Amino acid sequence: MRKLRAIRIVLATFVMLAVTACFLDFTGTAARWFGWTAKFQLMPAALALSLAAVAILAVTLLCGRVYCSVVCPLGILQDVAIFFRRVFRLKFGSAAQGRVALVRQVVRSAIAAVFFAGGFLGLHFVWLEPYAIYGRMASCLAAPLVRSGNNQLAVWAERHGSYAFHAVEAVAPPLCMVVLSAALLVLILALAVWKGRFWCNAVCPVGTVLGFLSRFSLLKPKIDPAKCVKCRLCEKACKARSIDVAKGTIDRTTCVACFDCGAVCGKGALTWSK
Repeated sequence: MRKLRAIRIVLATFVMLAVTACFLDFTGTAARWFGWTAKFQLMPAALALSLAAVAILAVTLLCGRVYCSVVCPLGILQDVAIFFRRVFRLKFGSAAQGRVALVRQVVRSAIAAVFFAGGFLGLHFVWLEPYAIYGRMASCLAAPLVRSGNNQLAVWAERHGSYAFHAVEAVAPPLCMVVLSAALLVLILALAVWKGRFWCNAVCPVGTVLGFLSRFSLLKPKIDPAKCVKCRLCEKACKARSIDVAKGTIDRTTCVACFDCGAVCGKGALTWSK
């Protein structure tokens, strides 16, 4: 799975940079080049009745929640936090088991039901939609800094006889939006460091829907009991807390198809097959 993991990282990096550039760019260049990435975000595609939404659901039915690790910018942001957790060798909190796991399942199903029912009733719970959450964070927290930095650079360049840069209007977003976006960013990153993809599997309504569909995926992660030596490296590497080596099972509803587990398994005990 090392090759699949490498491909996933390359594609996710491109999507993350492209989507972020679209939110931060004030010239329109990024939107012209990479604006199409927004069309492959599930909720915008579904609301637009786009075939991209059908494609995302089809891919999920084929090989699981690839969307959450490759296309969703909020999911990729959490992976960045998890990467730094690994760099500093911090340990995940214990995985939810038994009644705790059942409560989590009930809670995420309830959140998803309220989210989609509210949408049909005309209520917009945009603070739960992952693409909207990431866009708000980028627009409220990072975009003003980018514009301010550009203006400072334009002033400096003009003083040195260069007009390669031009000042742009830098309008500060409402303070309440900045505070809420910052608080949500800290919460999601903290949960990623502590519990891995907890937000995706306990709160995010898109993750809940794709998790349900992944139950029926054609290709699925499996543990080969004949090759597994119970070293638990895959269990420790799983950012979604989906693997139970003792039972030899993988929860497909929470697995985000990152292929980290197979990359650390030296025995080839993990496969992605029918």
